[in-house]
Amino acid sequence: MTDTLILSPIGHTETTNGRFAVRVLPAHRKALTGLADFSHAIALWWAHEADHTDLRARQIIPSPYTATSADVGVFATRSEARPNPIGLSVFSLETVDLENGVVSSHYFDMLPGTPVLDLKPYFPASDRVMEAGVPVHFEHWPTSFEASADFDWQREFLE
Repeated sequence: MTDTLILSPIGHTETTNGRFAVRVLPAHRKALTGLADFSHAIALWWAHEADHTDLRARQIIPSPYTATSADVGVFATRSEARPNPIGLSVFSLETVDLENGVVSSHYFDMLPGTPVLDLKPYFPASDRVMEAGVPVHFEHWPTSFEASADFDWQREFLE
């Protein structure tokens, strides 16, 4: 086992005129070949704005949710406060422009300028869990990506 890992972004996110996109670096653009045949992709990204020593050291955080006040371990949240601030987002693919290295989407939850570490195609056979369980205080949350679009997420998180 090695103590050193080397990660290099393959691109970054951007938002232009209300459109969301991942701009892939020229060295990685050929790797987009075939991605346009999928409806969704998965992005692994670096939460660069949360990459601070104090956030990396946190193991327990106060509940960010309105449905429960119980403190939670960072591995039980999607918080950026974690040992390695790696994020994961599933998003719909609108277009994939190989020549310019632009993967556009109707929406994703990554901030503009976020370093993207990897893109993967979404495969229902391996990425979809039909009977996933959640704590009781989250049972009212939507059960699909599509249903999430109409859900009042602001009501679910403390400010």
